[in-house]
Amino acid sequence: MGENTYKPRNYRIVRHVTRNRILDIQDALEIGKLRIELVDFVEGEGAKLSVEHFAEPDALALICYDLLQGRPWEKYIEFKGSVQGETVTSRVLVLERVEARNPIKITVSRGPGKLIDKGAIQPLGKPEATLSVLLSEFDARRIAFTVLRHMAAYEAATYHARVAAGTRRALAEEAAAYEPDATAAEAEWPSPVEDVEPEAAPDASAPAPVLEAAPAASAPAPVQSAPTASSRRPAPPVETYWEAAERLGLSRAEAEKILQDARGNWGQAWSVLRSRN
Repeated sequence: MGENTYKPRNYRIVRHVTRNRILDIQDALEIGKLRIELVDFVEGEGAKLSVEHFAEPDALALICYDLLQGRPWEKYIEFKGSVQGETVTSRVLVLERVEARNPIKITVSRGPGKLIDKGAIQPLGKPEATLSVLLSEFDARRIAFTVLRHMAAYEAATYHARVAAGTRRALAEEAAAYEPDATAAEAEWPSPVEDVEPEAAPDASAPAPVLEAAPAASAPAPVQSAPTASSRRPAPPVETYWEAAERLGLSRAEAEKILQDARGNWGQAWSVLRSRN
């Protein structure tokens, strides 16, 4: 499939559409990349041009984080490419902040390249195709947030598989070789035997032991009866002033006189009642 035909080849993380541009960021994390695709299209006619770039996830994650934190960041340029036979293709990604109503600019270009040291590809001359898209602050932060969430979910879902594939683990047979042989150790060290003295045979001529009668059990001490409860009724958990006066045997007039002497002070009247309890 050529680049001039717009069709996602990977899971689409986020998509942003303007009047004549489509920005797709797709999951290519199985090969350690994020695929960024820009498409130029005309309404009713379809795609006219498409360019792609396989970006480094860690670098893109840092830019997304800085966008969300509102930190200033410098212009980021990433050089990638591919080699097919004798043809070397250069792809360049540029992320920058510009003076415009939509200040975040993403540019992807494709053109001839040359292979330099350590397999890197450098652009050779002018690019053959270049597409850009401008994003508002809100759209840029929305895209950054979605990309970071997807990357975190991917890392969590594939954590154990990536650790197992990226580390050397001893096989069960190799691990067993380092374990001591329990049967050999037991054979080497015999179990200890305790020295037990033989019991002497009973003497038939000895008189049989006489069993002494057990002393008679003493009679149990009499149980003392509990002291009789007071004839006065116990105080309930919650009672009113008048109920307390009635329980203490005071008449209504006596209870009212105590309250009058206390000049209507219920706390002082209660204290007088408690002193009679």
